[in-house]
Amino acid sequence: MALLVIAVSAAIHAAVGFGINLLAVPVLLVLDSAYVPGPALVAGLFLSVLMAGREFGSFDYRLGWAILGLLPGTALALGLLAVVPQDALGVPLGLLVLVAVGLSALRWKPSPTRPALLVAGTASGFLATAASIGGPPMALLYASAEGARLRSTLSVFFVAASILSISSLAAVGRLGPEELKVSAAFLPAVAAGFVLAGPLRRIVDRGHARPAVLVLSAVAAVGAVVESLLRG
Repeated sequence: MALLVIAVSAAIHAAVGFGINLLAVPVLLVLDSAYVPGPALVAGLFLSVLMAGREFGSFDYRLGWAILGLLPGTALALGLLAVVPQDALGVPLGLLVLVAVGLSALRWKPSPTRPALLVAGTASGFLATAASIGGPPMALLYASAEGARLRSTLSVFFVAASILSISSLAAVGRLGPEELKVSAAFLPAVAAGFVLAGPLRRIVDRGHARPAVLVLSAVAAVGAVVESLLRG
């Protein structure tokens, strides 16, 4: 079941540019808490590397500004979590993402300028750490881009973000031999999803990238709100 969840989530991610963690992690947590966060992050990193290699030439070379924002965003979230329980953050942060999705649906189209990239990268690092919904800020920024540029740019960004997260887990002893064994078992399912994403990718590339980003971002936000309410 876990492999099927990974494969389906990877296929959707490979077609749109993000989504494997926001779709797979809630189900993986129900199946076995050992699947999260380490193995899920390794699966996401592997998929991002595959995608970045496939469409590498299409990514936005200004992306370094967004990657630069990851560190302060992560640090800010860690500081907030030191004084505010994580369960209390899911609802307000999820609603904040829903507001951004609603504005984007109403034709608000932010441009990926250097300041905007820095802000989006910071927001992504913050939301990923505080509420596990780090994808929407960057995805919404590139929602109007053509499919290959959207996927390539997000993939390179997620490679950097995943390496940061995985390194942090390893440093605190939460990514040891057992987690690596589970991670290795996930990789064939990730590869299968990547290969099977072709038909979905062609649909996205027919002008449906923006709706797909809005839907996935809304799903991520609603999921964060529901999860927070259930924990509470």
